[in-house]
Amino acid sequence: MSEKAVVGMPEGLRDIHEMCEKTAEMLRLTWGAFRRQDTAPLQRAEQLGREVHQQEKALTEAFVKRLPGSPGAGGTHHELFFVPMHLERIGDNIEFLIKAIRSMVRDGTPFTERAMREVNTLFEKAIELIECVRDLVPTKNRVLIGHILKQGEWYAELANEYALAHQQRLIEGVCMAKASSLYLAIVDYLKGIEWHTRQIAQKLSLAQGV
Repeated sequence: MSEKAVVGMPEGLRDIHEMCEKTAEMLRLTWGAFRRQDTAPLQRAEQLGREVHQQEKALTEAFVKRLPGSPGAGGTHHELFFVPMHLERIGDNIEFLIKAIRSMVRDGTPFTERAMREVNTLFEKAIELIECVRDLVPTKNRVLIGHILKQGEWYAELANEYALAHQQRLIEGVCMAKASSLYLAIVDYLKGIEWHTRQIAQKLSLAQGV
């Protein structure tokens, strides 16, 4: 989406769009820390997380004031009321990822090449889904809604497959217990991110009667 289009958005939409971009950037930074096994990018990611929490409170309060029947009501985009709450939950899951990666780097917990490849795949797709939500907020595009729903279901199935295969490798003694626990936690947090992106798409779909 062009910078001109963002500037031209109504204030509420622009704020939610910005919140989406912050969560996406949080995840990009966290992914970078995971790939390089370097905690330096996590400080900026944590700062963005604090900003996301602050924006959620401000946006939710603003939406409540605009709901029909509220004093001074008359704002638009009531169907987006729930979006900041889901974005904050996405931020929560990224904060859990940050803690897990800090632990991984601090303790030197090794992941196999396969585990690294699988987690990288999930990180990349999760970022794509958040970016799709970012573009969906101002457009409410039905094709984009369908894409998020379809890709989200695929993502959840893939993450479950990864987790089940990993548990089997643990049983077979291929993986270390400590590394396995951390791997499964990271996969679970990434699944949580996907779940909230799909919730946003589902609720916008219902609001439009798709």
